[in-house]
Amino acid sequence: MAAPTVPAMKIAVLHYQPAGEPVDKVVHDVAAALTELGHTPTLVGVHDRVFDLLKALDKAKPDLVFNVCETFADDYRLEVNVAAVMEMAGMKFTGSGTAGLLLAQNKILTKQLLEYHEVPTPRFLTFDGDAFEAFGRMSFPLIVKPARTDASLGIGRHSVVSDWEDMTRRVREIRKTFNDEALAEEFIDGREMYVGVLGNGTRPEILPILELNWGKWDPAVPKVSDREVKFADLGEDGPYLMVAKDLPAELKARIERSALLAFRALKLHDYARVDFRISSKGEPFVLEVNPNPYLEKESELGMAAEERGLSYTQLISRIIESAAIRYGMRVKPEKTITGETPAPEQPRT
Repeated sequence: MAAPTVPAMKIAVLHYQPAGEPVDKVVHDVAAALTELGHTPTLVGVHDRVFDLLKALDKAKPDLVFNVCETFADDYRLEVNVAAVMEMAGMKFTGSGTAGLLLAQNKILTKQLLEYHEVPTPRFLTFDGDAFEAFGRMSFPLIVKPARTDASLGIGRHSVVSDWEDMTRRVREIRKTFNDEALAEEFIDGREMYVGVLGNGTRPEILPILELNWGKWDPAVPKVSDREVKFADLGEDGPYLMVAKDLPAELKARIERSALLAFRALKLHDYARVDFRISSKGEPFVLEVNPNPYLEKESELGMAAEERGLSYTQLISRIIESAAIRYGMRVKPEKTITGETPAPEQPRT
């Protein structure tokens, strides 16, 4: 049993739950870890009614909400609103708040903030009606994406365009299908890396860097991490996750520094994942920042934590500890597994 770092609490696992659908595996994984840590978890599933959300949480009366709710009313963009409702109700919850979720959800805002903090990100175009604005000198190929969707919605091989006609056609498709702004950025055809970050802005921890190995990918097909790549079984020759190998020390340091700056710039809390592409010249570019990444055992964060020597239960414990410190709850020192000196006990405020 993992050593708990906070006193036993009643913790509501808040998740998205449309009627008639099975409960997502991540909910059971988190609840099992909470039980192992000595907490009392309650599953709170929500779909499309704010009243039901507040009623269920009020009934559970949790000391803390473990928020894995990535959508609401079948709309990923309303993830922000769930956090806003909990903030207005004065509830304590894990993960980023309204500010962080809102900034990270809008890819255009994200890129503008990253540029301000001098974090490399691909040069891009934004569109307003028939007009566009360029941020840097552009060259094809470009990849066109919705500005505010999640989980690679609206992104596929067809998103990579080679001329203005293809680009404007794709922009119109995004407006029609997703009722969203479009973003076009230079397509970086290189290694893809994922970096997990734990903690808060003052002392975040960078987890080991993972890489998406493309396997025996057809070189004539653009390497795009669409929903098929992320969620479908493409067989033993398809893409798979691995711990990044053969990273020069200087490149590794630049990736970690960019991940840390992005985490702080977007005002994120407790955990996040920063996605990178490495150009042919060895330049790391931030593609996206995910403040509420998928958190089941086999996820990128789970795999990176295991590489660090943390069990899945310890990963969940670290997230709870980060939230507890942020809210001024009492935190016990954790027994270190790396020989590091544990942090001093945090007093309740």
